[in-house]
Amino acid sequence: MSQVLLRLLGQQRKQVVGLMSGTSGDGLDCALIDISGHGLGIEIHGVQSTTFPYDSTEKAFIHSLFKPGIDVRTLCQASFRLGERFAKGVTDFCSELSLDLREIDLIGSHGQTVWHQPPSACQQGETPSTLQIGEPAVIAARTGAVTIGDFRVADVALGGEGAPLVPYCDYLLFRQPGRRRALQNIGGIANVSVLTDDVEPVVAFDNGPGNMLIDALAPIVSDGQLDIDRDGELSARGRVLPDVLARLLDDDYLRRKPPKSTGRERYGLAFAQALLHRYSQHKPVDLLATVVAFTAHAIAGSLQDFRLDELIVSGGGAYNRTLMASLDRLMAPASVRKVDSLGIDTDNKEAVAFALLAVQALHGVPANLPRVTGARGPAVLGKICLPPL
Repeated sequence: MSQVLLRLLGQQRKQVVGLMSGTSGDGLDCALIDISGHGLGIEIHGVQSTTFPYDSTEKAFIHSLFKPGIDVRTLCQASFRLGERFAKGVTDFCSELSLDLREIDLIGSHGQTVWHQPPSACQQGETPSTLQIGEPAVIAARTGAVTIGDFRVADVALGGEGAPLVPYCDYLLFRQPGRRRALQNIGGIANVSVLTDDVEPVVAFDNGPGNMLIDALAPIVSDGQLDIDRDGELSARGRVLPDVLARLLDDDYLRRKPPKSTGRERYGLAFAQALLHRYSQHKPVDLLATVVAFTAHAIAGSLQDFRLDELIVSGGGAYNRTLMASLDRLMAPASVRKVDSLGIDTDNKEAVAFALLAVQALHGVPANLPRVTGARGPAVLGKICLPPL
């Protein structure tokens, strides 16, 4: 075994960076955790985080990777280009914190998902697959830190959905005995972890389009001035169209029982364009208000049988006041609040999670929760890339 790995394994306390570039493709979330232990005995001594928004060129580049028919050469180059971008994010983050790059012991990078087709989304004869790019070997080479990436493939190889992976970390960070608590992330896709008193009964799944459809309609409603429904101000100007909402909620994915996961392949630009075409007689602002309601109802509907005490929200959707007001109303009597109240930044919970998953991978601890993903058994998640000698 590498001397670098032996040293890390013997080191009780570690400084670990987690990186997340989500399905929205709008920025790189970075988290630094001061951590000791591994497995269920993990202890976090401190968390610092930030987000580096992508500029318009970077955002356009990432979104170009989601288009059908992209060629292999472009995709291969993109993986290395994003690896460089993620490595720069680490160095910039360390500069912000006045931290020497050599003090970073480990990096966990989720990468950028460009394709996710789990078993539940495959037609007959198709092979389940998932692809996250942003070469971790480049990150290791530029930062000098052991880097772990490609977390989802081990679960898919065992017949799992490859998602969601954050529930294991939600359990480590947020479980509270005797309290029925759900951790709802609203990124490009919405995903939830429902926590009980034991790690095995954790229930988790993707539960709707999150911000993806909202973001697709925002530029149209704002005449190209905005690419998100900032603070819910755009959707607040519209009215919800009950008939359209009912048709949107008549969705076979929402009816499907967990384990399940979804992505841009289902709720991406094609879905938004079809919606605009089918309901062209309606004002775009009303369709936006309806899509926000769709996201809220999809989330609340997926949780109605759990008798929750509270819903804790993270991700960009937590800033959408129209969406949060809808959730507050639909989730009653359960309380709804942001994850900030528990000491984790709303934007960066998933970056924290991938730092935690990197620690588990380093120590050979399975972290996929087969009951959640549908995998045939436990899997150690992630591939280890060593820095130059």
